[in-house]
Amino acid sequence: MMTMRKIYIVLVLLFIVSGKAAWAQITTGNELFAKANTIISLDSLVLVPSVDVDLSNRSLTLAHTAVPGNPHASIGRQYLFDEPLLFSGDVGIIYRPSELNGNTESLLELSNSETNENGFVTFSGSSRDLAMHHVWKTVTGLNLKMLTLVNADAALPVALVAFHVRKEENGVEVAWETSFETNSDYFEIQRSGNAKDWQPIGRLSSAGESSQKTSYSYSDHAPMKGDNYYRLKMVDQDGTFAWSQIRKVTWDETALNIFPNPATDVLEMEAQDWLNVAQISVIDERGTVLKEQNPQTSSQRGSLSLEGLNAGSYILQARYFDGSVLRRHFIKH
Repeated sequence: MMTMRKIYIVLVLLFIVSGKAAWAQITTGNELFAKANTIISLDSLVLVPSVDVDLSNRSLTLAHTAVPGNPHASIGRQYLFDEPLLFSGDVGIIYRPSELNGNTESLLELSNSETNENGFVTFSGSSRDLAMHHVWKTVTGLNLKMLTLVNADAALPVALVAFHVRKEENGVEVAWETSFETNSDYFEIQRSGNAKDWQPIGRLSSAGESSQKTSYSYSDHAPMKGDNYYRLKMVDQDGTFAWSQIRKVTWDETALNIFPNPATDVLEMEAQDWLNVAQISVIDERGTVLKEQNPQTSSQRGSLSLEGLNAGSYILQARYFDGSVLRRHFIKH
């Protein structure tokens, strides 16, 4: 939580604040660098970077107006950076109760668009301090551009509410979900080995107009060995577009081996990064979880009893602490 962070002093070479009743602007000077874990408050926008961040020559505008949405607009407070700020750490907004604009305070979530009023991503699981009227969320590799708060059950234009990547037996599944789309055209799936140089690997048409949750998925059957970074380019019919957050998986075909296969009583498992495995599960072909266990060894080897399982085909699933998943099929005699 933000309140547990250690506070450091930041030297500001130039801060210019100008404002009217409806908006205010903050401009930083030529050299403004914030160290990791520094608490930065810019007109009640609170940033706590987990890595050093360069805030030099930035302009931040606060507008006391709402972003249109369905079925609710945002609160009457929005922040706009002149250029996207690549940021990892805690992002929070402190608001006044008078700015709720009909939203339910206990349902507020952080929402960000990497362009102006287009391609909003609403983050579930935001933390809230209702007494302080403070909502925050920990993000990784997010381009902060236009920020506000919105109810969890509401959607701002082209709202991406979920974006996940998952290691499968034969590749990587990229999956996402929107809760609201208007004038949307297609999604371009992009991949990178260093999170800097991106290449398109696929394209899916979007719903176009939708006010309900819509799910999409794409399978990358040829991931690169090592780190794979994924992002979405969300393109509207007028050619404007926005980016999703970046997701990462590490691909290694030998990361999880199981034997013997077919197996009778016990399935042996070998994982190169066993200490990063949070849970092992056995799943049947209908998707029902039949067995679960936490790894009990610090070596690269483990075993799983197949007692109680009928003869048939199953999936062994390894869930890692970073949220990624590896699956292997096996047969029980």
